[in-house]
Amino acid sequence: MVVEPGELATVVERITGAPDPGQWSCQKIHDAVPSATIGLWRVQGEGWSVVLKVVGLGTDGHPAWRAGADVGHWYYWRREADAYESGLLTFDGDLRVPRCFLVAERPGRRVALWLEDLAGTIPATAWSMARYRRAAVDLGRAQGSFATTRALPDHPWLSRDWLRAYLSQRNGDMGLLEDPAAWDNELVRRWLAPSLGPAVVTLRAGQEAFLAALDATAPTLCHFDLHPANLFADAAGTVLIDWSFVGLGALGEDAGNLVPDAVLDFHVPAAEVDELFDAVAGGYLDGLRAAGWDGPARTVELALRASIAAKYAWIAPAMLRAAAEGRPSLNRRPIAETFAAWAPVLLFLVRCGHEAMGLLRPA
Repeated sequence: MVVEPGELATVVERITGAPDPGQWSCQKIHDAVPSATIGLWRVQGEGWSVVLKVVGLGTDGHPAWRAGADVGHWYYWRREADAYESGLLTFDGDLRVPRCFLVAERPGRRVALWLEDLAGTIPATAWSMARYRRAAVDLGRAQGSFATTRALPDHPWLSRDWLRAYLSQRNGDMGLLEDPAAWDNELVRRWLAPSLGPAVVTLRAGQEAFLAALDATAPTLCHFDLHPANLFADAAGTVLIDWSFVGLGALGEDAGNLVPDAVLDFHVPAAEVDELFDAVAGGYLDGLRAAGWDGPARTVELALRASIAAKYAWIAPAMLRAAAEGRPSLNRRPIAETFAAWAPVLLFLVRCGHEAMGLLRPA
C-alpha cells in the first residue's frame, strides 16, 4: 500500500488539527527512479493536499545512478530523509524547502517523506530571465551565510567531494573525443566543427585544475542538483526541492550547475545561455553580498565557470556515442533536434573552460 493510514492520519492532523482525513485520493505524479526514489504521489482531501515521496535503497536503474547504502556514498539513499530530520534545511533570506510534515520509516529500507504540496507555485521551467536572477540572489544569500556567520554542519551523512564522485561515473566515453571514426558521422559533421574535438579534449584535461579551484573556494552547504525541475517560485521567494545529494561544496558550485542544466534540458533557449550565465552570476554575487560575504567578484566567476567546465565535459562524447549508435532520440527529443540545440552549448562550455583557466592565472 502506497499510503499508510496511520501516517496519513498523523499528517492530516498536523495540517488541519483533526486526525480524520475524510475522503481522500492518491495520484502518482512522477515515475520512480529505481535507485533511490520509489515514487511521488499527490494525496489530497477536503482542505488539504500533500506530496508523498517514498525513498529506498533500490538496485535497478542506470548504472551511473545507483544509490549506496553507506553514508559516505555520493548517492546515499537516505540522505534527504536525514536532512529533513536534522532540521538543517532552514536558510537565511528567501530560500526555503517544502515543509516536511512527517518522516516515516517503512520496512525493507524504505522511508516515506510527507511534504508540502507546491501546487500554485511557479516552476522554474516557466521562469523569466529575471526570475532566474532572483533565485540566484536567494541562493547566494542562503549559501553566503555559511561562509560568513553560520557554522558549517558536520553530519556524517552529508555528501563530501560530490562532484568528483559524480564525474567518475561520466568517464566512459571520453576516448571518443580522439577517435576519428566518432567524428566521421553525418549528424556529427553537420553540427559539430572538427576543431571542437581538440577544444573539448583541452576542457577535459583541465578537470583537475577546475576541481582544485573549487576546493580552494570557501565551503558552503550545497544542493548539487540545482536544476529547473527542482526550483519553484512563490510570493515569498524561492523553493528548492529534492535534497538527495545535499552536502558540503564550494560557493558558486550550485549556481554554476543551474546554467547548463537549464539550457541542456530545453528550459532556456541555447541562444540565451550567456545571458542566463550573467543573470545567475550577477544575482548570486548580490546574494553573497547581502549575506556579508566580501570576497572578490572574480572568485565567484571562477567558481561558476570552473564548476561548469569540470562537470559538463561529458556532453560532447555523449553526443558522439548517441550518433555512433544511431539512436533516434537523445535526452527525450529527436536526436537531430538535440544536436541542433546542444551544439552552441558546447561552445559555451569550452568558453567557460577557457575563462576559468584565465581566472586561475594571477590577476
